[in-house]
Amino acid sequence: MITLPDGIADALERWAISEGNKSSTLAGFIVETQVRNALANGIIPEPGNAQSKDAKK
Repeated sequence: MITLPDGIADALERWAISEGNKSSTLAGFIVETQVRNALANGIIPEPGNAQSKDAKK
């Protein structure tokens, strides 16, 4: 489960309705798409190499 600011949740609901979807389905698609993009662009560390930016200082 994720928590969104009210305005974002409202916009997501309107977007989902306009596409004949549920907001949870659309949110899942958006998260999956962005995580895949981040993986492809090297933004997310490989397994076993996860370290917070603060820990690198």
